[in-house]
Amino acid sequence: MIPGVSIAMAGQDWLVPPLTLGQLRRLMPKVHQLTEIGASMGEAQIGVLVEIVAAALQRNYPEVTTDVVENLLDLGNASAVLNAVLTGSGLRPRGTYLGEAVAPGTIPGAGLPASHPDPIQGPGMAGGTSTASSLLPAVTATQ
Repeated sequence: MIPGVSIAMAGQDWLVPPLTLGQLRRLMPKVHQLTEIGASMGEAQIGVLVEIVAAALQRNYPEVTTDVVENLLDLGNASAVLNAVLTGSGLRPRGTYLGEAVAPGTIPGAGLPASHPDPIQGPGMAGGTSTASSLLPAVTATQ
């Protein structure tokens, strides 16, 4: 199993890994299409959400299809699942567009002491050497 965020869907715990760089490159235009998760979501937004979540889940569960994901997601868990995929992939979801913030302890690095660098948002130091990437990310979910 590829490490990720554990999410409960349809009475079962699923380990949602981050998207690969290839998946991220292919899906990034679709990530930008998502504007709101809720009762007002349209058919196109639901399709994009299902495709993104299915792509991530298929890394650990190759048998999962978009039909399966459509039956796992509901208005109660869709925001949390998408946040798990995006934050696990190193993206910062648009807080006001993706619903409530992910609960502490559900994303990698959550619960670290304040003196520890945030693994998603900020660079750290190891032995006096910066652990930050020398390349800036090409794209994020926020603008």
